[in-house]
Amino acid sequence: MAKKQLNTDRILGISAMLISLMTLVIFIYQTNIMREQSKLSVKPRLDFTTNFGGNDSITTIQEVIENKGLGPAIIDSIYFKFKEERYPIDIENFLGEKLPKVLETGYLAQSATLGRGTTISPGEERPIYTYVINSDKLPEVMEYLGVTDEGENPFPIEVIYTSIYEDELWKMDNNDISVPIKVKR
Repeated sequence: MAKKQLNTDRILGISAMLISLMTLVIFIYQTNIMREQSKLSVKPRLDFTTNFGGNDSITTIQEVIENKGLGPAIIDSIYFKFKEERYPIDIENFLGEKLPKVLETGYLAQSATLGRGTTISPGEERPIYTYVINSDKLPEVMEYLGVTDEGENPFPIEVIYTSIYEDELWKMDNNDISVPIKVKR
């Protein structure tokens, strides 16, 4: 049998193939890193703020949703939670049907209806409702709503949202969850 000899051309050819293969692996790795960086650069983060204000005679409760993330938040679903049930975010109809005493003792100065596909830009705040009540009636309404904790929100809201990539869903609410939780589709 004749012994094969490695000549210079063969060594250069094999080296070129190995270098090309390593370049391809590095390119794929770099592309994955850039894809992840791109997703993180547009990640939204919704947060709720409940404002209690007013004076001795009038109390105002306002619920605001704000995008504190880097990219737009696209709402997948948003609901009021009441007695383990979920209701559309139309607060006027919700209160009229489920909690009529709330509208009898106070009034809605402002309300918004947010639905699937609503986009909240980075830094944007959207008031969901502004409820105004006489301060002396507030304890009665809070008891009617079953609110026992001073920091508890009288109207619990849950929102599920995604980024512009629409590859992950996050859930946030205005009472229990302080950090968005990733949920499955």
